Amino acid sequence: MADIAEKKPREKRPIDILRERHGGMTKQLQEYFKEQNRVRKALAEALKKGPRTVPELAREISLPAERVMWQLMAMKKYGSVVEAGDSGDYVAYAYKEAES
Repeated sequence: MADIAEKKPREKRPIDILRERHGGMTKQLQEYFKEQNRVRKALAEALKKGPRTVPELAREISLPAERVMWQLMAMKKYGSVVEAGDSGDYVAYAYKEAES
């Protein structure tokens, strides 16, 4: 019974060891990831209202079209955005709802 009461320290995962060796995440890197998440959330909210093109999204969330396109391609790669047809000369993108 004494063995059960004693807790063994959790073995460190390789990612934890790597973070310790490199001094953790810099403030600059933390800000970068926060901004990426903010942009992704803004795009998701805009796309939940309906399909939009890159220029429409760029105007709506006040970001350069190149940055919007970059984020959309990442979201498309991981399955949260799909192509929803054409709108004039541009491809329209739509938010893919999580399947229940």
